[in-house]
Amino acid sequence: MGIPTPPSTQASTGLSYDAFLALLRSDTKALDAYFGELGASVMLPSTQATVHCRYLKLDGNGNPRASDLAFRLANEVVNYSIPRSEIVRAKAKEHGPHDTRHLVALHRKAVNLFTDLKKSGEGGELLLYLLAETYLGLPQLFCKMPLKTSSSMHYHGTDGLHGAFDPGTNSLALYWGESKLHATPAKAISECLESLAPYVLPAGGSSAPQSRDLQLLSDNLDLNDADLEEAILRYLDPDDPAYSKLVYRGIGLVGFDSDSYAPGKSPLTEADLSTALSSSTASWNTSFAFHVNKQKLKDVSIELFCIPFPSVQQFRDAMLAELGIS
Repeated sequence: MGIPTPPSTQASTGLSYDAFLALLRSDTKALDAYFGELGASVMLPSTQATVHCRYLKLDGNGNPRASDLAFRLANEVVNYSIPRSEIVRAKAKEHGPHDTRHLVALHRKAVNLFTDLKKSGEGGELLLYLLAETYLGLPQLFCKMPLKTSSSMHYHGTDGLHGAFDPGTNSLALYWGESKLHATPAKAISECLESLAPYVLPAGGSSAPQSRDLQLLSDNLDLNDADLEEAILRYLDPDDPAYSKLVYRGIGLVGFDSDSYAPGKSPLTEADLSTALSSSTASWNTSFAFHVNKQKLKDVSIELFCIPFPSVQQFRDAMLAELGIS
């Protein structure tokens, strides 16, 4: 089963497609000004993995919009990091339509959760969240950022947890997310799928890699909708019949350096950039297919975003600057 299409009926468990759709905080065109497509999405042969290749668009002066993307992502930190009910409470505390201090306080709280490490991958994690929301229509169910005990460290486990409901099979799909930004596509792809594998291959039992995150999800599920939360918790309860309808899937983001953004003395045009990058998509897909099979993931539904950057380190630096923690 792929990304579900809108149905007209509600399942007996209390979940519905529309309930999940209402959780989304971005529309499908939210990133169209920042990313272009490198051909159509491709399902890798003999697998359930689909690769979506994107490139950074250029501004009017021919410069890739990496810093603009960082600015856009920095505006998502509250959505990404703060529980929904806490946002609702902050809005309710506003003293009239012109009072914003409680929302500003939430923004400060969210920013303080991010690490100032120069090699931080949290910019990629934030981008993964927004890609899942926009291009895939998969709302975030849980973010562990508020559980961090120190802003100088990353949290452990996967980089995000999104969800989808398919009333045709009455299944709840949990999408475990992994983001890897490296200088080379080979390293980014291999590490992404290696990190994702333990979470999307259910082993069962208390020692399974997913068990801790599932417990955290159960204990901290906050969708500001008591009925929806109760319905989802049924799928997370091993003693409930709905548990047998819980499906594990994956979302991966790999970002890496590409010299196609620096063509030398010739002015860079978006058409030329797209053409240059498109010549490498077959190679990237081959690498994805190799590592999907190496990690025994060919039967797991995985959405893989492949994004070449002018420099992933410059993107990291731009994220830190936009968050004011560089």
